[in-house]
Order: sequence, then structure tokens, then C-alpha cells
Amino acid sequence: MSVVKLLADEDFEKHVRISNEAYPAMFTTMSDERKAGWIKRMQEQQRLNVGIQYAGAWRNDKLVGTMRLHSFQMNVHGVIMSAGGVGNVAVDLRRKKEHIAKDLMEYYHKHYRDSGAPMALLWPFRPDFYRKMGYGYGRKMNKYSMKPDDLPRGCKEGVDYMGEGDIDALLECFNRYAKANHGMILKKRLFFERLLQRFKVVGYKKDGKVEGFIAIKFKKINPDHFLLQNIEVKYLIYENSGTLSGLLAFLQTQLDQVERVVFMTMDDDLHFIPHDPRNGEPHIFQTSQESNVQAVGMMYRVLNKELLFEKLADHSFNWVDLKVKFNVADSFMPVNDGSIVVHFVNGKPVLGKTGYDVEVDINVEWFSSLVMGVIDFEKLWMYGHVQVSEESYVGVLDRLFHVAKKPETIEDF
Repeated sequence: MSVVKLLADEDFEKHVRISNEAYPAMFTTMSDERKAGWIKRMQEQQRLNVGIQYAGAWRNDKLVGTMRLHSFQMNVHGVIMSAGGVGNVAVDLRRKKEHIAKDLMEYYHKHYRDSGAPMALLWPFRPDFYRKMGYGYGRKMNKYSMKPDDLPRGCKEGVDYMGEGDIDALLECFNRYAKANHGMILKKRLFFERLLQRFKVVGYKKDGKVEGFIAIKFKKINPDHFLLQNIEVKYLIYENSGTLSGLLAFLQTQLDQVERVVFMTMDDDLHFIPHDPRNGEPHIFQTSQESNVQAVGMMYRVLNKELLFEKLADHSFNWVDLKVKFNVADSFMPVNDGSIVVHFVNGKPVLGKTGYDVEVDINVEWFSSLVMGVIDFEKLWMYGHVQVSEESYVGVLDRLFHVAKKPETIEDF
């Protein structure tokens, strides 16, 4: 059993070593100067408590594992609530298979549950590993690769590069978008200070107000050919169709020096934009041609099911009237294991009542994906991931949890 606690200043050098060894492809090429800067930045984050903290696991007074903790404000069905995030979970290579990662994750879950966060999220290095810890799949990430000339021509008026003087306007734009879209996480000013250092940011302004932006990088296709390059779009944020049209017009006009525009997005419908939706790869599935590739990424976890429904007391789950007993199995987090009766009155969840129309047996990972609206109830039932006491209620349970737009969580951590 490990002792898990926050790192002190003197622990960060060991943290860097453990991270370097755990993620060699990411960190081993770092220079000593860059490592020193990284350590200094982490120590400052820890000291100022800006929403990022670092914790480690000790055994016999030796640091054997580390992780980075993120405190978020997240939009869950229109309600802004606390959520926890974890990244850079690393274990000393000499101490693998000793349940150190388990000790770290148990601390992480308890830390955020105790702080009043109903939800936790992460980007998994292995989805199956974290599913065993109660994490359910989130929405898939899509990679589209479009020819600039296939993007719609439009008016670029209002499109311009963003600079330091635009940081506050970018922040306001992003957080308006986050508050309007389920799954999004609110940003802080520091994010945009760093974004402008790492990317070229192109924004769209109307009447002096930023209504959307893209963060882009030019990437060589062939390192020996200086004329062959793509544009990679990291963020695509827009509040209305006019903004999207302007940003796409900017990308379309790069056709003379860019082979393709590469979008990384959770939008499943982006192939409706270009004239030719194909991504240039020769892959054919029967008579279908490849438009994009998808990957499983973001995963969600309910830390406190009672608190989650309390936070969502004013949210209507599709105006459905239904009394449900959820038997949620959570073997990794026993405090969250067990049954809860929820009366949905005009769709709004009410706790503390007795009696129910239907009983639902479900593991916490599937429950997490369900309440986030990633997957519909009927599909979970069809796939054998959920059982109901009376099959006639499957349809109404499906309507209860269906969302018009699946969660969008575009947060790097």
C-alpha cells in the first residue's frame, strides 16, 4: 500500500525521471535546459494552486509513482459543475505490477469526490485499463483531411490574426461556447497566453467581438520538400454559421501552398462541409470510401451519483416522467457502489423518494457514458451492458437519456 500525497519542490526532479522513463517517446529528447524549465513551471503551479497539482506515491520513503491533477469547471447538460482530471500517471519502471497506479487513482478519486466533484475524466493510454477503474467511453475523436479547394469559398471580412491584445476576447468567446455546449470545460486566461505562443491563432470578429477562432500549425509532409505542407487545425470554435463560414474561407484561400487542411474534432458531421468528403487515403470499405478516421479518447466517470443528480435537479431529461431504481456496480470505488432511486418528474431528477417503476442494473462505466449522453440506453441494453426488470420500459428509458448533441470535451491535459 502506498502513501499518496502532493509533491514538494524537492520531489519534482524525481517526478521528471519517472515520467521520462514511463513515456520515453514524449520526454527523452528534452534538453537539460527544457527539463529545468519544466520543473520550475510545475513547482510554480503547485505553489500557486492554479487548478493544477502534482501528487506522488511513496513506498518505504521512496517516490515510486506520480500524476498530475486538474481541477475543472465543466458543463454537464447545461449545469456548470466541478470535475477532476488526471494526466501523466507514471510508475517507476522497476515497480510495475505492484498496484501503484491503483493507489494513485484511488487517491485521485477520493480527492475530487471529497472536494465536491461529481465527475472525473481522463485521456486513457489504454481504454480497457481505465474501464476496469469505472471509466466509460466518451465521444470519438475524428481526423479529417480536406483539400483547401474543396472547402466553401466565402467572405473573409472579420478574419484576422489574434495577438496578446485579444486574449480576454478569446477567453470570453471560448467560455461562452463552453457554457452553451454540453461536455465543455471552462478555460482560464493562462490557456490563451500559452496558445498564442504555440499556435498561430486566427479569429473572427464582428462589431469588435470575437465570435470564433482556429488555432493552426503548418506541418511539412516531407522534411526534404519545403513546398509540401498541411495546415493542422487544433481548435475550431465558432458561435454561429457566419463565423464558421469566415474561418473556412480563410483556410480555403491557402490552397496555393497547402496540400490539405487536417481537422481534429469530435464533430461526426464535418464531411458535409467540403465538396469532396474523401480524405485522400485509398481505403475502400465495400463500396464506401474513407472520409475520416476515428479514435476512442476521452473517458468519463461518475464519482458521486447522488451528488450528480442533485446538481442536475433543474435539468430536464427530455420531460419524461419515470421512477427508476439504479443498481450501480462500482467495485473500484465502493463508496459509490449501490442503489439509488430517482423520480424523474417532467424530466427533472428528484432524490429521497421511495417506490419505482423499473429497476436498472448497470456497471458504473456504462452508467457514466449513459448519463453523459454518449450512448443511448437501448443500445447499451442491446449490447448486454444493462439489465432491466421489465423490458417494456426500455423505450422510455431510451428517451429519458437521449441527447440531441453528444458531449464535446476538447481539453488537453
